[in-house]
Amino acid sequence: MAAWPHGIHNEEEAGMTDVEAVVQRYYGDRPVIQRIDDALRAGGVDPERPSHRDLWPFDQLHSRGIVATREHAECAGMQAGMYVLDVGCGLGGASRYLAAECGCRVAAIDLTPNFVEAARILTARCGLAERIDALALPFQDGTFDHVWSYAVTMNIADKEGLGREITRVLKPSGRFSCNEIARGSGGAPVFPLPWADNEVSSFLVSPAEMRAALEAGGLSVLEQIDVTATRLGETGRQPVIEHDDFDLRLHNLQSCLADGRLIAQFILAEKRS
Repeated sequence: MAAWPHGIHNEEEAGMTDVEAVVQRYYGDRPVIQRIDDALRAGGVDPERPSHRDLWPFDQLHSRGIVATREHAECAGMQAGMYVLDVGCGLGGASRYLAAECGCRVAAIDLTPNFVEAARILTARCGLAERIDALALPFQDGTFDHVWSYAVTMNIADKEGLGREITRVLKPSGRFSCNEIARGSGGAPVFPLPWADNEVSSFLVSPAEMRAALEAGGLSVLEQIDVTATRLGETGRQPVIEHDDFDLRLHNLQSCLADGRLIAQFILAEKRS
């Protein structure tokens, strides 16, 4: 795993608000390995020798957990032999799924050093270190078959810059897939939300704006699907790493999805020739 690459977020805006530090503080101040170890022991699993599936209750850092990861992989057409970049890998849960269940080779990056280190440890314990690379940045042009992102773009200000960087690292006809929350037409969302305390580190755009930004960056959007209905009614929490007020954050998300202030969407795009 590697840290977040330079150039994906808006440097001017980050300089004014120190967005990178805000995001790192938001996600990175929890002793996640110790919490996962304790939870595994409580379930009768040796934390030094778990299978990747033993980690599924703890390492899928998005709503609906492993079910959503599996659905994303199916919709994105992930295939054995693909070289995949997991942007915003968190604890490496999706990376390990792609490696172990889909037969992919994965490079995983995240802005939060605490998560990167935890992802390295968990991946080594599962015996998947040879399938999930720790690469130096920046990545070379035309490196990946697929770029994957789940619940990450909301923290990235420069959507067009994101599109350009994804396009750069994709092979010809390579693809990008993401699940994200977009801005709806029902007014401003209510904070806190699962990805941010307030607008300082939350950069929501409409589905049309996201499509335009990705296409301006060099991608052709193949599918853009409203998946709000699958997100409504979500319950539960990630007890290992989430904030103590996660129930409130999830309630706010659900309310905003229900009244149209927010939209959940899946995007599949391809690098233009």
